[in-house]
Amino acid sequence: MSILDNLKGAFVKISNLLRDGNCLELGDTTRFSNSCGDEVKKLDILSNDIMKEALLVHPDIRAIGSEEDEDIILTNNHNGKYFVSFDPLDGSSNIKFNITVGTIFCIFEYKNGKIESGRNIVMAGYVVYGFNTLLVTTTENGLDIYILNSDNVFIKIKDGYKMPISGNIYAINESNKYRWTSNKIQKYVDVLINDRKTVRWIGCLVTDAHRTLINGGVFAYPLDCKSPKGRLRLIYEAYPMAYIFRCAGGYSSNEKNSILDVEFPKDIHARSSLMLFSNKEYEQFCGITS
Repeated sequence: MSILDNLKGAFVKISNLLRDGNCLELGDTTRFSNSCGDEVKKLDILSNDIMKEALLVHPDIRAIGSEEDEDIILTNNHNGKYFVSFDPLDGSSNIKFNITVGTIFCIFEYKNGKIESGRNIVMAGYVVYGFNTLLVTTTENGLDIYILNSDNVFIKIKDGYKMPISGNIYAINESNKYRWTSNKIQKYVDVLINDRKTVRWIGCLVTDAHRTLINGGVFAYPLDCKSPKGRLRLIYEAYPMAYIFRCAGGYSSNEKNSILDVEFPKDIHARSSLMLFSNKEYEQFCGITS
């Protein structure tokens, strides 16, 4: 079985937990916080266990890394070609309110025993747990999109998807604008407003990024004085989304460079700013001076 097959099995279990569980209980905060200092919900722990169970047994995987665990976990497959990182339940603060959440994953291939940057990624994807459970994965030709049917089987509904070259929606938390550390971000938002684009912000990376992929436009979580190194985790969130957007014909940035060119961090929970664009919006951003 492929790594993706194992992942699909995990996604089915998480989807069923969400469908059949009590969202008020699953969204309860435990007495623990994860290695990133975030409060941990019951469903965070359950989803993390499901993901680890699915991945640690695969013979091609040398190591895995989860947002919920302190360190990288080595498997018994010392000659495995791949490292898999994942956020088992993105947007878990939304669970109690029955709002869409997701799972993000990223598969890196070791080169000469190392992972140097996002250029080592060979596949990435995410799941949206909404009124449908939707799986999006990268391919050489774009994105494949699957829907989970009533028999718990993922059925492909789109092959080689490419995002629009532009869109009328931007996703950014404008309540943070007084903390943004770059004048370029404020100038860029002014450009988007002048273009009569509409802001939409759910506060779940998977959901906001997915809407941007389908609709076109831009997603941005810029640097601010509260999070001077960025808010999102590089290897669990920024890297995979950057790769997904590249495969879909889009772009990524940490406000200076492509996320995929950022050196793989020594701290596996290192954070980053993240901007995701369709083509026109990326050109507009690059044309703005600080």
